[in-house]
Amino acid sequence: MSTAVYLVFLLGLAFRGGYGYANNSNHRLLAVLNASSSTVDLVLQINVLEGKRSPATTEITPPMSLKDIIRAEINGDWERGHFVLQLASQTRTVQLKQAIYEALWQELQQMRQIYDPLKVLDLYGQLTQQPQMPSALLVQVYQEFVDRSAHLLAAPFHTDSRSARFPKVDSLLQRLTLSTLDYLRDILEEVFNLVLALESSLSVVQRLGNFTGSVTQLALANLQLLQRTELKSNVDAQAAVHDNLRQLLELPTFEQEVGRNLREEVYEQLPLDEKILYTAQKICLRNMTNHNSYIYECPQTYLICTNERDPKKASYYVQRGNGGANNTLQFAFYSSYWRNRYILMEPSNHSTGDYITKNVYSRDSIFWWQVVQLAGGGVALYDAATAGSILCGGDPKHWDGEERHVYTRSSLELENYRRECIWKVEDCSDVTK
Repeated sequence: MSTAVYLVFLLGLAFRGGYGYANNSNHRLLAVLNASSSTVDLVLQINVLEGKRSPATTEITPPMSLKDIIRAEINGDWERGHFVLQLASQTRTVQLKQAIYEALWQELQQMRQIYDPLKVLDLYGQLTQQPQMPSALLVQVYQEFVDRSAHLLAAPFHTDSRSARFPKVDSLLQRLTLSTLDYLRDILEEVFNLVLALESSLSVVQRLGNFTGSVTQLALANLQLLQRTELKSNVDAQAAVHDNLRQLLELPTFEQEVGRNLREEVYEQLPLDEKILYTAQKICLRNMTNHNSYIYECPQTYLICTNERDPKKASYYVQRGNGGANNTLQFAFYSSYWRNRYILMEPSNHSTGDYITKNVYSRDSIFWWQVVQLAGGGVALYDAATAGSILCGGDPKHWDGEERHVYTRSSLELENYRRECIWKVEDCSDVTK
């Protein structure tokens, strides 16, 4: 028997015998592989050039190709491809390694496993761990994975139903949580190429809600969609993306689940006041009736006033939490000057009209506010518990000498007293005590 035929015969035995036989024969097979360059040159032709003569007959056994041997070993069970890669990694001949890698990729396609992006991803992950892997093959396998994944993830964009279920999409998104975000970025680019060619920009934004991906995946998808040229001139679609991002921000798990860099990308999309609430170490709240009217303790009482800017007294730390019937996002403002004191509103039953209550204090009990960004800039501060009261200030007729008290009105009066009840959020992180 020639060396080349003996090599292929051993390779076939090792494969057909599975893991058990391979453990006993690998050293012999590897010895042959590493002993002769001429053997390798012959094997690289894939088809063995001479047959194996049976000792009992003069018949010639048809030659076996490397592809046929791999197919016989896998025998319909793609999981056995792990052993093929294991064997390839032990060969010292680069050409044979690469021939096995190529044959294995062909077998994935032959078995139609290529239609399952998870199978392609699994093979890609294994190939990246192999020595002397041809870069062209890696690029081919990765692009196939991206294309297959994109076609799968495009399905939810073609239905308005929020109750429709896509188990394969869910499985893929779950698997992608274990991979680098670069994979998802590449897939999303292909997804948006597909769906924006068929669907309106606004519907694509709205249908992102059909996904059950992680908070990180949804944040990335919205940010990436916002950068598409198809949305640049569509104000409604842009506004819908910002609404999506704000809903993600209000989730209790947003800060824990989303990495810092991606969080900062989300914050960059917010109006300036909201952005400062999330990014500044300390903030100041200025009443919009005056450029020098800042909220902090009154000079003579524990009530809260609008005073001239004193950077130390006017700076507050921001605490965020979720609460209420709908578990909505809430904010608390903790003085960096008077430690252990919050901006607190005592309960009040407001009437509509020109009716105010001086019930806002500096106290050591935490109090939660709902902060609403307003069109045109500035925010409104509602009591988070009922949303029935709104924080206002700046009207001299409600002052008492130097005590320029802030006050609350019925939240229904916001439009009637808009200037008094809008606050500008300023970054006071540079203030030191």
